[in-house]
Amino acid sequence: MIMKQAFILFSILFLFFSATAATLRDTLPYGVNLAGAEFGQTNMPGVYQTDYTYPTGAEVNYFASKGLGLIRLPFRWERVQHQLNGPLDTTELLRIGSFLDTCAAKNMQVILDMHNYGAYRMNDSNYKIGTTLVPQSSFVDVWVKLATYFKNKTNIYGYDIMNQPLDLGYYVWILAAQEVLYAIRDIDKSKNIIVEGEKYSLTECWEQCNDILRKIYDPSNKLIYEAHIFFDKDGVGNYPQYSFDSIGADVEAGVRRAKPFVEWLKKNNKRGMIGSYGIPDTDSRWLSLMDNFLQYLSANCVNATYWAAGPWWKNYALSVEPDSTGADKMQMQVLQKYPYTPCDTPKGSYQVIPQIYFYPNPVRSLLTIDQGNCNNYQSAEVIDAVGRRVYTGTITGNKNVINLSTLPPGVWIIILRAADGSRYTQKIVKQ
Repeated sequence: MIMKQAFILFSILFLFFSATAATLRDTLPYGVNLAGAEFGQTNMPGVYQTDYTYPTGAEVNYFASKGLGLIRLPFRWERVQHQLNGPLDTTELLRIGSFLDTCAAKNMQVILDMHNYGAYRMNDSNYKIGTTLVPQSSFVDVWVKLATYFKNKTNIYGYDIMNQPLDLGYYVWILAAQEVLYAIRDIDKSKNIIVEGEKYSLTECWEQCNDILRKIYDPSNKLIYEAHIFFDKDGVGNYPQYSFDSIGADVEAGVRRAKPFVEWLKKNNKRGMIGSYGIPDTDSRWLSLMDNFLQYLSANCVNATYWAAGPWWKNYALSVEPDSTGADKMQMQVLQKYPYTPCDTPKGSYQVIPQIYFYPNPVRSLLTIDQGNCNNYQSAEVIDAVGRRVYTGTITGNKNVINLSTLPPGVWIIILRAADGSRYTQKIVKQ
């Protein structure tokens, strides 16, 4: 009966939104990892502000000002639960809760990411989930307690139950993830549950290494699969060892590496995201690769969080933490272009799209839409982050100019429409 009522409600909502051209079916946030709470991994639980730290309110404000709406917060199991099956540490919970509230004040959502690589550290050694010392029941126990404590925090985007579960075994991880999912659903039915894969959760290895994870069942239908991707030689972020040229990189390299994961999602009708990706600030050519990669994800309704930012990165080449003067890092040029994806494209519909130019971008008043040699589109509309149409008009021929001077500063979406129903979507930044 409940399932039947849910189906009827879904059908009504689908018809309503389909009939309302100004409303998008979904808007998926992009964002950044704010690291620090998982630092000091050989000293557990460690000393706060000596071994590890938490992101500051200033950092939240900075990334909110760039239009990003999602923060992935890595934390350590051993710090929230000093002994397996024991009580959670109140002080650590308050630190996480305070960070959630800071983000909520800026309308930012947060992923709680247990950053443990499938193990629990005790007596200066790491013991994997599924072993005698760290049974599956202990993994369930900590997430039951975390979900119970945080279930009323409305800006939690999802529970990322384990970062990169490494070498647990083909069946060990799926069974552990399924049991944790069921246990969380007994407490919290509304939040996304995020499951990562074996072998560093790498996109290129996803179907070969993690195809079995498609069998995980979520009664709330809010399961998200998370993969990781870097564009260096071994795919795990060791850029300082390799230059852009030495690994034969090009602007399509990110798309090629992401495609196995994206195609798996489409084939199995699953939701997915990229939890970690990043480029170094050593060569500007990485920016074009990253831009192309993010455009591909956006076209396929896959969101992502950049690795990484946080107060203790110092000279880390991938960091997008602003410098001591508050100046942006090189990567922010591209990152701020993708604060979210207007996921109005059905899964499986990504195609190579004609190149259309929008300039200047960022724009202050007059925006030129140059269709190149395409000339297929007859109308343009501008919408905000929640799908409200603020401008609509016709376009003709090759070049068209629209006046956006009345729009407030921020990120906006332009949708071009053709007579055959096809569309072209572009994000613009209004200064």
